[in-house]
Amino acid sequence: MNPDIFQSADIFRDRFEQGLVNLLRTGGELGEDILVLANANFEPRIWAHLHGELRLCFARLAAGQAAAAREGRPLQGAPDDVVALRQILDHGFETLRPTELRRAGPWELQFNPLRAFRPARHGNAAVTGIRAPFETTRFHFDKPFLRREIIWQGALGGRDATLFYNKFPFADYHGLLVPDIGAHRPQFLEAADFAWLWKLARELGERMPGFGIGYNSYGAHASVNHLHFQTFLRTAPLPVEDARWSHNGGAEPYPCRCLSFDRQQAAYEFIAELHERTIAYNLILAAGKLYCLPRRKQGEIAYAPWLAALAWYEMAGGFPLADEADFARLEPAEIAVQIAAADLLGCDTLCAR
Repeated sequence: MNPDIFQSADIFRDRFEQGLVNLLRTGGELGEDILVLANANFEPRIWAHLHGELRLCFARLAAGQAAAAREGRPLQGAPDDVVALRQILDHGFETLRPTELRRAGPWELQFNPLRAFRPARHGNAAVTGIRAPFETTRFHFDKPFLRREIIWQGALGGRDATLFYNKFPFADYHGLLVPDIGAHRPQFLEAADFAWLWKLARELGERMPGFGIGYNSYGAHASVNHLHFQTFLRTAPLPVEDARWSHNGGAEPYPCRCLSFDRQQAAYEFIAELHERTIAYNLILAAGKLYCLPRRKQGEIAYAPWLAALAWYEMAGGFPLADEADFARLEPAEIAVQIAAADLLGCDTLCAR
């Protein structure tokens, strides 16, 4: 049986939102305040509910920063959070408004300046393979200071699982799902992991319409080398799900290789071949299908100034943008060129399925 939080989309949204309210009202840690701000700013309903409290909270933080500067002492908080706070205050709290969306042809654009304040970690570092050992000295999800950022923890589909808030979201009701958190597994999908993921996506997708899961392999802009998946709960399909594309039976080719699977065995056989050939990839599981996008590794692609990375959401046709002018001006062709830049040359035989 699924835990209560996953019984329906409405229940999930309510628990997600209530958790943010609780964090804001009972927390007091800088990282928690930033997490609530970014999540509320992404969801208009939550922003309307918490805007006044957040404004007062960040006025206090601004006063604290000013006092620390006068007294020559550092701000309390993790270094990443202190940097993010300074950027938020420089941007100006009163200029913030809920994330805006628009379509540019088939593509989904969002004006989401807070997303640009997230720490890069090692999601953009050039890599040579698709697997690296887990390192306890680097950022990972089994850190004590992250425990209050947990939405839910317990048994899920026969495994222990932990669902965190995404601190700088770019998807609706955006979570980070970590199976067997204490096992300290690197970001690499074994067969048993994929079987669990496939079943979970199917069951929760049936129970909560709009629920989906994204995955960045190591080398495909996974920012944390600790096995995790990104969850979302949308009201509209992602661009990659559009019926126009050839991988969905349409006539129009997607800008890069995209394979669609509705059978678990065929999907993992393909992924296992990618592993064997050390090919990086992004996955999207939504509406009973799996989309697999084999691609060039991070560090091998020169991105346009408006594009921070091509991770699962961008490869699925969605783009968070920090600059309002880019949000207003980008045209479909320019976006398609960037997706095409990730296309993996020389995998015609592998991808001809």
